[in-house]
This record gives sequence, C-alpha cells and structure tokens, in this order.
Amino acid sequence: MESIEVQLDDESIFPQKLGTPFPANFKDVVKTIFKRLFRVYAHIYHSHFQKIVSLKEEAHLNTCFKHFILFTYEFGLIDKKEIAPLQELIESIVL
Repeated sequence: MESIEVQLDDESIFPQKLGTPFPANFKDVVKTIFKRLFRVYAHIYHSHFQKIVSLKEEAHLNTCFKHFILFTYEFGLIDKKEIAPLQELIESIVL
C-alpha cells in the first residue's frame, strides 16, 4: 500500500498541473496498481471475511469491491487470469 501511495503522490506519474502530460507508460503503471489492489481485496476476502461479517460490514466491503471491479472492467485494467481466484465471488456480486 505504501508503494501505491508513493506512486499516487508522484507528480511525474499523476500530474497535478493542467496541461502537464501523463507519462507514456501511464496505463501500465495504473494496471500494476490495480493488480496489487485486487490482491489486497483477495487477501481480505480470503483471510479476514469472517471478521468483516462479525462487524456487519460485508455489504460495505462488497459494494466497494463491486465498484472496483466494474471500474477495472470498464477500462481493461486487470487481465481475466488475474481475477480468476475471485471469479465466483465477482459473478455473485456484479451480476
């Protein structure tokens, strides 16, 4: 998460000034960030979901994950093989 934060704060990757171009490898950087964020979600669902349920926060987690997945689908940010471990969950949440 720290490396993602460093990248998000890096103005050479995410320019803050109008008219400043994004780098040529921008989509590759974003794809890597989203792949890593997906792995965080996978870890949460695999290792911490029972705690989420005990806190009655599963609806919130599922909603955040659904938005994340729909965004990745819309912009082609994660390869289908990367999301395979949670495919069944994704289908139940998205469809």
